[in-house]
Amino acid sequence: MVGLPRPKLLLALVGVLSLLGGSIGLVSITWYDHQATLEDWRQDLAVSARLLESSLRGIHSDAEAHLLRIEDRLGASSVTKAKLSEQNRRWLDGIVAAVPRGMSACIHDSQGNLAASSEHRDLPACVFGLRERAAKALNHPGKTITSAILDERLQPDHLVVFSRTLHNGSGQVSGIAEILIDAAYFNDLFHSMQQPDLGSIFLVVGTDGVVVARHPMPPPPLYRFDTSKPPFTEFSMSLDGSYRSVSVVDGMERLISFRGLPDLDMVIAAGMTTTMVFRDWTARTQRNATLFAGAILLLLALAAVTNESLRHESRLLRSMEHKAVELTEALEEKDVLFQEVHHRVKNNLQVISSLLTMQLLHVKDKAARDTLKDALDRISSMGLVHQTLYENNMAANVDLGVYFGRLAEALVGGFSSRKGGVTVQVDVSGTMELERAVPLGMLANEALANALKHAFPDGRAGVVSISLARDDSEWHFSIRDDGIGLPERPEKGIGLSLIKALTRQLNGKSAVSRDGGTVVIVTFPV
Repeated sequence: MVGLPRPKLLLALVGVLSLLGGSIGLVSITWYDHQATLEDWRQDLAVSARLLESSLRGIHSDAEAHLLRIEDRLGASSVTKAKLSEQNRRWLDGIVAAVPRGMSACIHDSQGNLAASSEHRDLPACVFGLRERAAKALNHPGKTITSAILDERLQPDHLVVFSRTLHNGSGQVSGIAEILIDAAYFNDLFHSMQQPDLGSIFLVVGTDGVVVARHPMPPPPLYRFDTSKPPFTEFSMSLDGSYRSVSVVDGMERLISFRGLPDLDMVIAAGMTTTMVFRDWTARTQRNATLFAGAILLLLALAAVTNESLRHESRLLRSMEHKAVELTEALEEKDVLFQEVHHRVKNNLQVISSLLTMQLLHVKDKAARDTLKDALDRISSMGLVHQTLYENNMAANVDLGVYFGRLAEALVGGFSSRKGGVTVQVDVSGTMELERAVPLGMLANEALANALKHAFPDGRAGVVSISLARDDSEWHFSIRDDGIGLPERPEKGIGLSLIKALTRQLNGKSAVSRDGGTVVIVTFPV
């Protein structure tokens, strides 16, 4: 691993981190999605359980109200006479019709024997399992007991029974009244909430383990649950909650939500198979895993392409480095040649300047001497350009700040013999290519020389300001003095003409004006 080139090491590190990060991300998303799915179904099943509770309480309250009506009518009389009264039979028919899904109503004596029934047959449904129901009702006098009758001989074969003891005027138990309804009452409600073909169930069971209603109904041996085993061990922990378990009826694992109803001695539960609960989650997980696998394959393909590209880039880089070395050596040789050229040009201009200086010593005419002095200044301004390039080790770009500073120093030194004192302020920075620095320097030389010659006569003191600024499109050059100003009729000479000619060489515009002195302004494109 240490021997790998850095780009390849980085590529391998990125690949490993991407794989690790993607795996962690996929596992995290899958786990959170699993928990969210489980919580959504818990809430959905809890709503189903509460709706079943509301339905059970509703039918229980309805049945209890009618049982109390029966007690008010028959409790004070001898229950044994009820079976002899046709009027009471018809009245019970009305009671049954008023109860949703009502099937029949029965009256039993205090011994648990049938005394009257709304059914017109020899063996009413209420006699099936009567002994156990009668015992439970007699053990809980004054309370409406919910139980069930499940017998294949009956039609329908599943009935929900509401039983309540009857009391006479002295408060003694005089009999038992029962109202029977079709268990389909609960099935209809559950079908409206869940799809039974998807493995959903509901359960209404007594706290003693006796099944009152369930969809689908278990086989006969499982009509009563063992209260010491699941699911009753879960029901005993709290009044409501949820859990996952394998059904003892059909062996399917389900998510169950339950609610305990201690006032009714009942427990209600709604459940859904875990296969259905996690069906959509499984589909999403498979899709995400497929996308992750595709992304990994794409990442591997990109890694292979990138690796090959890096190899190609490495070859190109080595070739470019070799060429760069060659170019650097060539540029160094070129810089040496440029420096040599600038040095020789400066020397040649210095020779010319020396010759003119020698000639100046033999010239007595003042006009001729001034002309030669101007020529010397102009040659000096050009020489300064090449000297600046040579000393600053620059091939083609002139440091304008250094150049204008030296130019001003040289010109002021040439006029230092005059009385008074003139100060030159230079506000220039930046660089400029040689082709334009030379004419700009000659232009500055001409304007500054004119200011030093004519703006401060008779030893007058003053200030000359030189500035050069640049914006997005133009250079702005100006020389401003606070001297006597430009005369109305300037003397004839080549100074102003040379300024205009040099301005045209720079493709710019020039203007000379009086503003508390003389101002020369030149603008030219960048």
